[in-house]
Amino acid sequence: MKGNKIVWATCLLLLSLSMGCKEEVEYVAPDSSFGLIYDQIFAPSCALSGCHLAPVKKRDLLGEPPYLAGEATFAALINVTPTQTQAASAGLKLVMPGNPDSSFLYQKVIYDSSNFAFGAKMPSGGLTMTANQILFLRQWIAAGAPLTGHVADRSLMQ
Repeated sequence: MKGNKIVWATCLLLLSLSMGCKEEVEYVAPDSSFGLIYDQIFAPSCALSGCHLAPVKKRDLLGEPPYLAGEATFAALINVTPTQTQAASAGLKLVMPGNPDSSFLYQKVIYDSSNFAFGAKMPSGGLTMTANQILFLRQWIAAGAPLTGHVADRSLMQ
C-alpha cells in the first residue's frame, strides 16, 4: 500500500512539473517595423529549438545566447555585446542602432558578403531570408532600431 502512494505521488509530481514546463511565451509584437521583424523573421526563422529559443516561461530573464522569444527580445538585442569573441573584439553589438554595418545580427544574415564572417551564417538549418527581408532589417537598424513606429519600407515584408 505504501509503495502505491509513492508511485502516485511521483506521478503527480512529474505531471505537475511537465505541465509547468509547457507554458509558452505569449507575446504580441508591436505594430511597428520591429514587430514585423519579430513576427516575420524571428518567430519563423530564429526563435526555434536549437537556435535562439530557450525553454523559458513568460517574463523570465533570457540568458545567453540571445533568445528571441517574447517581450525581452528587443532588450536582448539593442546595444548588447555579442558572446562571439571575434565579433565582440571587433566592436560589434548585436544591434547597434543607426549602424547596420556594426550590427552582428545584420552581419550574420549577409554572412557571404560580410567583412565580419564570424561563426556561422544565420538563419541556419537550411532556412533563408529573402533579399527584401534583409533590406528591411537593414533599414530598421539604420533608422535607429526603434521598438515602436514604422521606419522601414513595409512593402518589403509582403
